[in-house]
Amino acid sequence: MMLSPRRGGARRHVAVLAMMGALALVPRTGEAYCRTTTSPIPASYSPSSGCFTKGLFLYWKGACIGYSIQQAASQNVSFEDATRIIDAAFATWNNVECPGSGGAVGTATSNLGPVSCAEVRYNPTGPNQNLIVFRDDRWPYSDPNNTLGLTTVTFNADTGEIYDADMEINASGRNLSISDVVPPNGFDLLSVITHEAGHFLGLAHATSASSTMFASYRPGSSALRSLSGDDIAGICEIYPDTAIRSVSTQVAATGRLAATACDPTPRHGFGSTCDANPAPSDSNDKGCAVTAGASSSPAATLGAAGLAVALLLRRRRGAV
Repeated sequence: MMLSPRRGGARRHVAVLAMMGALALVPRTGEAYCRTTTSPIPASYSPSSGCFTKGLFLYWKGACIGYSIQQAASQNVSFEDATRIIDAAFATWNNVECPGSGGAVGTATSNLGPVSCAEVRYNPTGPNQNLIVFRDDRWPYSDPNNTLGLTTVTFNADTGEIYDADMEINASGRNLSISDVVPPNGFDLLSVITHEAGHFLGLAHATSASSTMFASYRPGSSALRSLSGDDIAGICEIYPDTAIRSVSTQVAATGRLAATACDPTPRHGFGSTCDANPAPSDSNDKGCAVTAGASSSPAATLGAAGLAVALLLRRRRGAV
């Protein structure tokens, strides 16, 4: 793990975590949801063994988060349809009512409009966008036949605070379905986006196959559109209300941190175009993938650590 220069007395790690398997985790006995942390997962790790608990929990500090859709959308999905589906996926998480309090979950996402930038990047000194982009021509990472989506999260490695999140959807050679009824060989875009939105918010792959946050998807299914009890418990654990964030005790002794006021503007301001001086890329960095085989996902950040999480196609034979 590389280190960037000190800024204001604080050292920030620079890396994209290399891992195979689910990214993790919340150490909660008897619960199937997991939270993403700052630590890389060993290649030998399996989601079936439970949540990976090393590192600090990730979270958005602000009460509101903005996202932006790349204006070209996809050759197979119009911008209007993409917007409708993406907004619906995030609304699924926004509309959660937390069982403990009976109140609404303490985070809200909103669409800040289209952007021209199509690159996964984080600008540590200038405007940003939390990007959602379709990859039509080719999937730029390994295992293109099985990977459906990838979310790259940039965060402060000293606290776990998320600074930026970018979501990529594999539309290259995919039969992406935007219909209410998914054809048997179709890939339900709403299911894929709902799953990736969970990663965007700080959840890792769940241990239960009934969860939206489970690591794989079966063609023809629309099951991931609806959150399970574990998905709801997970998002309510991170964001119990608009004033509080659940964090690691190394960050706050009580495990609770005050949230900041609602402002969906990305860190350092909103920008529609790609910045001329993005964080440098490291071709040796890798992202995470789940199921058999490694997955390379070049992406890097400056001033924080980066983490990539993928949703994979579940094979009809030998599904996990």
